[in-house]
Amino acid sequence: MKAGFSRIEITPASPVRMDGMIRDHQSTGVHDPIFAKALVLSGGPQPVDGFAICSLDVCGLAAADCREIRVAVEKQTGIPCDRVIIAATHTHSGPATVGIFGNREDAYVRELIEKTVAVVCKAATVLVPAAVGCASGREETISHYRRLLADDGHVVMNWDPWPAERLVGPLGVNDPEVGVMKIVSDDAVAKPLGFLFNHAGHPNVMSGDNYLITPDYPGRAENLVERELGGTAVFVNGAQGTMDIDGMNDRDWSGVERAGSALADAVIDTARNIVPSSGARQRSGSRCYSIPARKISDAEKEWADSVLKQTGGALKPVADGVGDDYKAKLFLRLWNNRRQDIPLEQICLAVDNYAFLSFPGELFTEIGMRIKSESPFRRTYILGLANGYVGYVPTRKAIREGGYESETRELDDSAEEVVVEQSLALLRSVRGLS
Repeated sequence: MKAGFSRIEITPASPVRMDGMIRDHQSTGVHDPIFAKALVLSGGPQPVDGFAICSLDVCGLAAADCREIRVAVEKQTGIPCDRVIIAATHTHSGPATVGIFGNREDAYVRELIEKTVAVVCKAATVLVPAAVGCASGREETISHYRRLLADDGHVVMNWDPWPAERLVGPLGVNDPEVGVMKIVSDDAVAKPLGFLFNHAGHPNVMSGDNYLITPDYPGRAENLVERELGGTAVFVNGAQGTMDIDGMNDRDWSGVERAGSALADAVIDTARNIVPSSGARQRSGSRCYSIPARKISDAEKEWADSVLKQTGGALKPVADGVGDDYKAKLFLRLWNNRRQDIPLEQICLAVDNYAFLSFPGELFTEIGMRIKSESPFRRTYILGLANGYVGYVPTRKAIREGGYESETRELDDSAEEVVVEQSLALLRSVRGLS
């Protein structure tokens, strides 16, 4: 087994539009630098025998941009495109790389693509003999189930100013699992080379009122892990569609420190108990399929037209969530695209009995937990927001209940069943069961 890590700074050199929240102007500065970090892990002597995972401190990435990166990586390193995962950490205080709420920063994205290709290729050139091990820990204080049931029966998001005495409780449970891959040099010293860690959460401690670039709490967690254990720490998000920080508390830089420290502590405690092996076996597979776009009803189209007549298409800045102005624009776009199918690609990379399964969007945590529980692997970790962005994938139950994610989704009601079926089929294939 051989492994290589690399990093490159991707902090914008000038003010940029920001993704994650609806803001009314560009960034005004940088609180913390942001990075792209890459891991190449190979079961053979060359990069072509292995796979690559790269994590970027941005909110999301378009499938076309990820594809361009992956094709270039294959051309320059030999690592097959279907064994390359490009994932966004989902910080809500990064450059507009998708343009979820407006125009994206095209010039910045052009530079980002070039830097991401470079950082993955660099990792492929520094491969050294390595030993690898995986394990799971828990962190229960950062992420909360953000969909709450109000006493009148409607869904309240955990950032909404709703009286606590009128809340019945959360409509689901959170996923506290922290997955950790530990990679050390395969020699007598066993020097830490790096750590890949996975946890489902929303890096939006800093709300839409923040105009400073920051990786939010995952970046702080990476720094603390590196300071304590050495090597390069790489965060990859999970099935975080229903996970969020406490929307009403700690929405400041001390909150970033608290959440980052809590996640780092869980990673460090888990990593200390991992005994890496130099004989780990690698396997991989991929699956491409499509899901119909969401159908907008005549009534929803009429409502959207009436809202847009009032707003003229402008979006009012909000600290969290979205207003009717955004939903109206989304409904109109979906109405115009209603006959289209949306393509999706998933990649499974496995090390021994541990699987890392990519998904190009924000899976509801319930869906991720079901995939994990029914997977044929000992442990399965969902790498969300990877190789594209198709938005939220709610459960059918959540679609019936309503609420923010259900109202802003872009995929058909059948998405839950299709994603579960396709994910489990891919996992079984890689495990050698089908």
